[in-house]
Amino acid sequence: MTDAADLARRIDNAILVDEIGIETGRYGPYHLKTLYQPIFANTAQGLIPRGVEGLAGPQREGQPVATRAFFAEVSAAEDRLFVENLCHTLHLRNYPNIGVDGLMLFIKHYASADLGLDAARRQVADVAAFLDEISVDPALLVCEIAETADETLMTEIAAELRKRGIRIAVDDFGVGRSTLSRVRLLDPEVVKIDGGWFRRIADVAMAAKLLNSLVDALQREGRQVLIQGIETAAQLRVAMQTGADFVQGYLLGRPKLAGAIFDASPLHIEGLFASGDRVVPLFAAPGRSR
Repeated sequence: MTDAADLARRIDNAILVDEIGIETGRYGPYHLKTLYQPIFANTAQGLIPRGVEGLAGPQREGQPVATRAFFAEVSAAEDRLFVENLCHTLHLRNYPNIGVDGLMLFIKHYASADLGLDAARRQVADVAAFLDEISVDPALLVCEIAETADETLMTEIAAELRKRGIRIAVDDFGVGRSTLSRVRLLDPEVVKIDGGWFRRIADVAMAAKLLNSLVDALQREGRQVLIQGIETAAQLRVAMQTGADFVQGYLLGRPKLAGAIFDASPLHIEGLFASGDRVVPLFAAPGRSR
């Protein structure tokens, strides 16, 4: 059984702070950096940057390492929990360095049945205390509850986050256990459509029409919808036709290291459509968010 206090101490001991306040983590020979990818609101004035997603940027000997390859090397359950929570902590602590007020921050919230409900509640309390310390509205934090077989733990964590004013997202809708029944179980404010699933749908006209109906149904339940993984102008067109609230993808903005200048200017949709269906290479993709 992992001890929550030991996990917190291990995370604190693994964090380094540079001269301008950017925090990185250490795990064996790796340095873990935070990347932020912009999230855009779909508005009548164009695509307006309204948030960021925290992503892991592992490096070894100063060179980037693919996220999936890195996590494939984290095999022990206790190490996996440590690394996931370390990434979560870095994304949160580096958030003030973005330098733009009012941006939502999407991060995964990792809890384990091994830690237990009391420890999960303490994790949420620590996050809320940090937000208060840096004077950030809890509603700007959107926690994606990581998949777990323990539905009781998931619903308890969701209730604890909601009690403290933190919003909830279901990630990777369309794959794994991210189904409509799971959405209704957690009752999130935001549903994130899986990028790979979306791209397959975008290529099939009939499937794209069904996606329109799905987005409409979720919005009628009072949820906002974020479509991830947009890489071409054609995919953006499909995403816009659904009426999704938010869009995200390499066509719109690549992940950048914490501390990089954040461009808060709107994107003009007509210009993106005019750019043509250029495919964005995926070899540098950071992988799934951590």
